[in-house]
Amino acid sequence: MSYRSDIQWYYKQPVENEGTMMIAGTATKEPGRNYTFQSPLPADVFFEVRPRTLPHNAQPVLDETSGMCIGYSVAQAPGLWQIYDTRGHFLRLEEAPLETPLIDPTDIALIAFGVFRIFRAGRVLFEAGTRSAVSAKLSQATIMFLRARLKTGLSARNIKMTETAARHMYEPGRYVPLHIQEKAIRYGRRMADPRNGEGMFRYETEMYKLNRKRNVTEYKKYTLEVVVRESDWTITHFKYFD
Repeated sequence: MSYRSDIQWYYKQPVENEGTMMIAGTATKEPGRNYTFQSPLPADVFFEVRPRTLPHNAQPVLDETSGMCIGYSVAQAPGLWQIYDTRGHFLRLEEAPLETPLIDPTDIALIAFGVFRIFRAGRVLFEAGTRSAVSAKLSQATIMFLRARLKTGLSARNIKMTETAARHMYEPGRYVPLHIQEKAIRYGRRMADPRNGEGMFRYETEMYKLNRKRNVTEYKKYTLEVVVRESDWTITHFKYFD
């Protein structure tokens, strides 16, 4: 079922990476609705809002379904990891039995460090150093713990979006996980909406885009802005830029 928006639009010339941009001459009236999104990002691209403090050698746990870092692992010994949530809080110890029966002895030293990646199909891959990836089993209990910790606070499930904003969530070049946008609202800098929308506020936070290539993670910092109608916590606009 499709819906029509009663928002009033005004336009100015397109700007790079944004296309046609809305300037609010009146308050935004487009209704907010709850959405569920799956990441349209390439399989090697993820987002992260990094906590202020992280243990030394913390490595991301990457979830392809949401396209984001959902926690961190810290090697305590080969095959034994401390697991932290996205806020840097310790959750549990994880001992991951290897699924691959035969491993080169030199891999044993490398397996103490690396990145867990959770594929859309549910399989977990442990990528160590610059050598070939080693398949390892991260328990479903740990994965559920990490995902459940994302729902504390305001929770992305309680955040609404206008249809206009939601359309951008299907564009790989604009998509930002709802949990990342929720973090911007909960922890970011709050300011008046520069377009002077009634009841609208803009939030800003720093985030990282992770590109995982050949078992090496490249990081690039961006600023994320989210414009919210606080009367019903509806996101009307979001964008990131460097």
